[in-house]
Amino acid sequence: MNIHLCTKIKTPSLILNIIMVGALFTINIANANKSDLEQINNHNGLTAEFIDSIKNLGFDSIENGELLALKEYGVTVPYINKIRDLGFTNIELGELIAFKEYDINASYIEEVQKTGLIDMGAGELIGFAAHDIDAKYVDKIRKLGFSNINAGEVIAFKAHGVNQKYIAEIQALGFDSISLGEMIAFDEHNIDTIKVNEVYQLGFTDINAGEMLAFSILDINQTFVNKMESLGFTEINKNEILRLRQYNIDQAAIDNIKHYGLYNRQASTVIALAILKLDESLIRDVKALDINNYSMDKLLESRTGKRYSLSRDVEMYEELSNVVSTIYSLEL
Repeated sequence: MNIHLCTKIKTPSLILNIIMVGALFTINIANANKSDLEQINNHNGLTAEFIDSIKNLGFDSIENGELLALKEYGVTVPYINKIRDLGFTNIELGELIAFKEYDINASYIEEVQKTGLIDMGAGELIGFAAHDIDAKYVDKIRKLGFSNINAGEVIAFKAHGVNQKYIAEIQALGFDSISLGEMIAFDEHNIDTIKVNEVYQLGFTDINAGEMLAFSILDINQTFVNKMESLGFTEINKNEILRLRQYNIDQAAIDNIKHYGLYNRQASTVIALAILKLDESLIRDVKALDINNYSMDKLLESRTGKRYSLSRDVEMYEELSNVVSTIYSLEL
């Protein structure tokens, strides 16, 4: 399951400035003749020499608003060359303008680069500057026990304001191997001691951070567990309870499986049939297979429209294979 982090990243004020200035500039140009256009350019310092100097750096497609912002923020050819020399060879004009607004200079870049963070592009560096993140802050995060971190996680961590007390609380619950990204997601989904204990009381105590997030996101609670028990699933593991919720297993789904004579009271079988989308077309698709030489991944893709790779989920792969074999053997 993919966990998406919603971060409260600051929006640079320069964006609004560029839009407003660029819009005014465009309006002026639309109503200007050739002579007036030259006067507009000269009034804003956009001389032919300045424009050519930017274009000569490889920026061919330049908006008028960008040219104005470059001039307004003092983005010069030497500054651009210096930034490129520091590793940002593909930096865009908008990013250069943001660099200037946030006073991102060679000293700051070199300091941040020494942290050894991966995926440190121009956008991430702007995020660092916008949230006042420096090398000391990165070191502080690592000292909290998060060694394998990337730039995006550091920005999200600062934006969410996850505090040390909360981190200690979560780690004390047994999630001592939790990643920084997972900790941010825990904070975003308001997972605390109470929520964790509620999951433990359901009988699922051996769970990792990713699984705890899934329990929270899918809202696995006592009511849902009771509902599954009423359907006959009294002994189910953590993966099964999550998938029963994910695939919306209810009485109607059970009745459909019974209709085809495939119900065996096993949660894993019900889940496999839900993944394959049991109906008449599934029966036809399976019957048309070369049962001794077919690709489960391709069958799943044809049934769901999504690409699957079950190499890491051996149990589910085996259950799907068993279900396909059972369907293939059905006498219609």
